[in-house]
Amino acid sequence: MTVINSRRHPGAFLLSLGLHLLLAALLVTRFDIPPAPRSPPQPEIIEAVATDAVELERTRKSVEQRRRQKIHDQQAAEARERERADQESRAAAEEEAARQAAMKNLALQRQRENEQRAAEAVRQREAAAQAQREAQAEARQRAEQAARDKAESDLKRRLEEDAERKAELAAKQHAESEARRKAEQKAEENRRLAETQARNQREAEARRQSEMAARQQAELEAKKTAEAEARQQAKAQEAARQQAERTAAAKRQAEAEARRKAEAKARREAEAKAQREAEEAERKQALAAAQVKEQAERKAQQQADEAAAEKAAQVWVNRYFRPKVESAWRKPASAAAGMSCKIQVRLQADGRASSVDAVCANGDAAFERSAEAAVRKAAPFPMPPDATVAEQLLGQTVSFRFNPD
Repeated sequence: MTVINSRRHPGAFLLSLGLHLLLAALLVTRFDIPPAPRSPPQPEIIEAVATDAVELERTRKSVEQRRRQKIHDQQAAEARERERADQESRAAAEEEAARQAAMKNLALQRQRENEQRAAEAVRQREAAAQAQREAQAEARQRAEQAARDKAESDLKRRLEEDAERKAELAAKQHAESEARRKAEQKAEENRRLAETQARNQREAEARRQSEMAARQQAELEAKKTAEAEARQQAKAQEAARQQAERTAAAKRQAEAEARRKAEAKARREAEAKAQREAEEAERKQALAAAQVKEQAERKAQQQADEAAAEKAAQVWVNRYFRPKVESAWRKPASAAAGMSCKIQVRLQADGRASSVDAVCANGDAAFERSAEAAVRKAAPFPMPPDATVAEQLLGQTVSFRFNPD
């Protein structure tokens, strides 16, 4: 179509130009189609292309087909993207499930290890407590033996001291008696010497007077009165001296008698004191022996009571604990006929199990876990009405043989 024709049909030209502009705008804004390269401007030349309705419809259908193909391709890409995202999500979910299962298995393994360590710690503490109780019992026995040895040593020492005191007292009494005897003998010798000297003096005086009488015969008469007075005075002096000697002898005898009585009294008091001390020692010894015997009897009775309570506690466990555990037991897949294990349980005051430990002879872990689970499921256990038997169950680890067959 030439310029002349476009001038002859201005409406068709404008319609064609508007359609082209609309299609170009749609392709640029919605479908990201790069615009066609522009032709370089031709100055002073204007060309217009006139299209009819059929060509416009064909162009529209072509554009619509390309748009639908673009939408179809975009939807297919989005579907592929969703499918890839679903696959990745399923893979992530499977990986997360596997990781959770591994973590759960690891947690269970750690829990079993912790339970084993706790059970081992409990066993160690129980062994330490048992060793401590044995050491305390041995220390009490040593202390009691040391006390008995000390009592015997003290009694022997007191008896030896009493014997030494008695020997010293006897030696002292003998020495005092010997000293008194020597003093009395010395006094008697002095008295006899004084009497001999006095007698000698009297005899010498008599001889002197006889000689003087011979020489002084003449003066005898003159001095008779004086001599008579002298003799009377001498007699008086002699009588006084004799009286003084008798008084001194009586005084010495009284003093000796007083000393003898005092010594006899002291001796009787010492003997009475020694007798009382000996009786007190015998009484204390008898009391100590009675106390030792009473303690031994009390200890024997206590041991017998503890043994009876322990036996009653074991009977109670076999009668009431083991049936509950066997009824609560769920047989694992690895269990075989004739399997058994030793179960050790530490109980709380309300009959619940604070710790459970099962040890099988064949080392089957599944069987051990099933036995421990049965114990925990069977708890709380009934406690005996006897406080002594209940104390045996609560104060130590309860053990019994688990044999479900």
